[in-house]
Amino acid sequence: MSQTFESIFKDNIKRVHYQVDGLSSEKSHIQVVIWPTFSGLSDFEKGIADHIASLGFSATALDLYGIEHNPVEMEEKLATMGALLAEAEPLHALLNELTQSACDAIHGKTIVHVGFCLGGRLALEAGLHLHDSAGAASFHGLMSFFRAQSEEKANTKAKMLVLNGHQDSLVTEADAQEAKRYWTSLGMDFQFIDFSNTMHSFMLPSANNPDHGSQYNPQTAQRGYRYLANFLEEFV
Repeated sequence: MSQTFESIFKDNIKRVHYQVDGLSSEKSHIQVVIWPTFSGLSDFEKGIADHIASLGFSATALDLYGIEHNPVEMEEKLATMGALLAEAEPLHALLNELTQSACDAIHGKTIVHVGFCLGGRLALEAGLHLHDSAGAASFHGLMSFFRAQSEEKANTKAKMLVLNGHQDSLVTEADAQEAKRYWTSLGMDFQFIDFSNTMHSFMLPSANNPDHGSQYNPQTAQRGYRYLANFLEEFV
């Protein structure tokens, strides 16, 4: 992809996030920022926002790519994701910009990131590198997130929740152990949950490609929702 990061993700890009206010006065100050899959904002992420709002929290599903810029073909999705993740500095600047666009109007907010697939990694990136983040939850996200340049630059106060399919070929045992060692070295609060008999994309009802390691798992998805609800309650 010959275009620059700015031309793909910033220049003349108009975004419309999907924002839902929390239904509980005790929880609505907690702003859950939802990062989408590599397909971009869809009804799936909007449904997640509605679900989180039903629990009492405020939620914003981010329009990652902008209006009418969601990639469609697999080759385009992979190329766009590759451009997004190529370098740490522009990626983190964009994550910060989008987070602030979702949360600036909320006073006394507590920001928690949640993401799926690509969005799972973006949630971990935001939790680790954006210092106003209280936590991050990753569903079937990769563990190849950029490490902080130093302990001082890491947001070590953030809580991390990783919900991972044990049969996810995109997250090797070595990847998982390295991430755990890294968070441990920083003294961070993390949970890493492995679900048995579960592949990549287990939360997505549209995932149905087991020959390529991607499969919706309704039982695991329900467990995932419960883990997420319990995690969010920690910030109340």
